[in-house]
Amino acid sequence: MGFLQSSANSTASYPQYTGLQLQTSSGAVPISICYGTNKIAPNVVWTGNFVAHPVFAGGGKGGGKGGVFGGGSTPTSYDYTAAVVLGLCEGPIKGVGTVWNGQSLTNIASGASKSTSFNGLILVDGTTPQATWSYLATKFPAQALAYNGLAYAASADYDLGSSATVSALSFETYGILVSSAVVNGYDADPALVIQDFLTNAQYGVGFPPVSIDATTLLGASGDSSYQTYCRAAGLALSPVLMDQEAASSILARWLQLTNTAAVWSSGLLKFIPYGDAPLTGTLYSGSPGAAVPGASSGTPGPGTSFSGGACTFNPNLTPVYNLGDDDYVYDDGKDPVNIVRSDPYAAYNMQTVEISQRSNYYDATPITAFDQNAIERYGLRIASTVTAHEICDPNVAQTVAQLILQRGLYIRNLYEFKLSWEYCLLEPTDLVTLTDANLGLENVAVRIIEIQEDEAGLLSVTAEEYPGGTATAVAYPVQTNANVLPFNRTAVPASVNAPVIFEPPASLAGATPQIWIAVSGGSGGLADPNWGGANVWVSLDGTSYVAIGQVTAPARQGVLGGGLPAYAGVNPDVSDALSVNLAESGGALASTTAAGAAQAVTLVIVGSEFMAYETATLTGANAYQLTGLYRGLYGSNAVAHAAGASFARLDGAVFKYVLPNSYIGQPLYLKFQSFNIFGGGLQDLSDCAAYVFSPAGRGSADPIAAQLASGLPTDLGRASDAVAIADDFGTVGAGAIVDAIDLGAV
Repeated sequence: MGFLQSSANSTASYPQYTGLQLQTSSGAVPISICYGTNKIAPNVVWTGNFVAHPVFAGGGKGGGKGGVFGGGSTPTSYDYTAAVVLGLCEGPIKGVGTVWNGQSLTNIASGASKSTSFNGLILVDGTTPQATWSYLATKFPAQALAYNGLAYAASADYDLGSSATVSALSFETYGILVSSAVVNGYDADPALVIQDFLTNAQYGVGFPPVSIDATTLLGASGDSSYQTYCRAAGLALSPVLMDQEAASSILARWLQLTNTAAVWSSGLLKFIPYGDAPLTGTLYSGSPGAAVPGASSGTPGPGTSFSGGACTFNPNLTPVYNLGDDDYVYDDGKDPVNIVRSDPYAAYNMQTVEISQRSNYYDATPITAFDQNAIERYGLRIASTVTAHEICDPNVAQTVAQLILQRGLYIRNLYEFKLSWEYCLLEPTDLVTLTDANLGLENVAVRIIEIQEDEAGLLSVTAEEYPGGTATAVAYPVQTNANVLPFNRTAVPASVNAPVIFEPPASLAGATPQIWIAVSGGSGGLADPNWGGANVWVSLDGTSYVAIGQVTAPARQGVLGGGLPAYAGVNPDVSDALSVNLAESGGALASTTAAGAAQAVTLVIVGSEFMAYETATLTGANAYQLTGLYRGLYGSNAVAHAAGASFARLDGAVFKYVLPNSYIGQPLYLKFQSFNIFGGGLQDLSDCAAYVFSPAGRGSADPIAAQLASGLPTDLGRASDAVAIADDFGTVGAGAIVDAIDLGAV
């Protein structure tokens, strides 16, 4: 009875925290900016109402039942809750999709109510101005801030678990300009992103809107604008700006990914795509946020849908000047045009772009483009990987990688020449043609990339070759990471199937009273592959429970697929076959030898009869026909069994519990608290069904038989003495001999 003693002498101690535990704290973390749809980790911007909840034996919070199984007034541990505000990014946002909580995830439909239904969180979209969270205004009026322009998630009763910390959270955020790219239902239009990034009065870089050449940035199908080029080429971005970085660096990265140059000319910032051929792309058709594996099925742009159609980009391919010997300024004896050509063996012929793949839960994924002809001719030359986590669509990434590869591989000639001030209207990205008889150049098109003016007014021009078609990507099929759903480590598994509970005979139990339990997890007659085991609890009153052990593997249990008649012959029974279905546990059975069956190597229990089998023949999914049966083992009766009777294979997966003497004859209430294959997702004990079993102490050894079996002389006293010890050996001739003791020769 020692296990029922008070725990007052226990040396175990449990820390009780008095506040939220934080790893780091900073007052200078920049507020993230999220365009399109991407994954964001929040920051705790406010916390309060920290409460410690004592946990008592049996899993209850706040108090115990007392008595034999209750935890009394001493808690075994603590769980914690707090009110929190988790800052996401600049607003307004359209909603959130998938929420990652550590290694688990939840899909959320964040409709008009903005309720995430996750750990009590509500979503505030970050408008300016926006209302103060009602909980803050009521409970903490002195700290109630509206957090204008900040999108955040908040909970008045956030579960911190036993560690008093906010778990590792990430939110799939439908941010600014979501689904504006019109090439899919999630990403943002790069032209609109750049415009907002440069000019937004709240978080932009303060660039004057009037200093942007809007005709080169924004446009419509049929023109040569940057916006039209991105739509026709299928280019879209979902950047998240979370670290301090120079604005020029951010803009340069976006322009590289979208194959475009920015030019400052005549007091205006112009955007000129490198696209060198007419291009028509198919626009997205359908609702934004259409189902994508790994992304929420919610709608990032409520009330918006796309009708598809096409968008055509027509680049300006007309040279500004046709330059010849009469136009160059050069010294006698020197070539008017100087050519610099890079080594073809130094040109990279494989380019990788690392993206944050939306369809693979925003995992970092490499997308590679290569030129097989260049590889075979010059050998493999791998360029440095371009990190582009603002790209979440593999199809966009393939186009980007191909364009970067082709620009570095096929544009290797640089042309340097000088012109007089008469050509001062030229600007970078302009096309001109060059003619130089000495170099064999005749109306060769080049693109100007740099112009410098010296003190004398002469213009030193650097241009790159302009091979047609190299700035247009061919659509190749994309091979990405397989979208394998990561298992939700906190998902609650199925409850247990109806367990097989019985008392083994003394010869199986080692002369110790025990109960054996075959248990597995499943529902609807099918096994749950995520079921990892169960904690076993017992109660004498059906109210207060104590843990007595743990099941860590499913037992091979099931039901009979057909009836089995009674048997009165000599083992083995070769006339009958036992049909079993193990679908509820997903179990499998294997055959053994005739000698193994005779030794009960394949011991099973059917109803209350112990038997063994020799051959297991698979007849269907988890269905078997067992033959070569050894019936009525260990003193059980070889009775008839109806279809649907319980079946269990008795092996190491069977839970075995040694009964205290006080439990014999008492109704025991047993609960099996399931957990998943990672040990998480523990069921609430109150949700577990209770199974009642009254043990009779069958596994106890008969005292006289035990003394006789010891082989030692046994004095049972005189026949005239009062009976001090007795055994019931049954009725003579009532049945087969259950056990025998050889007392030796007379």
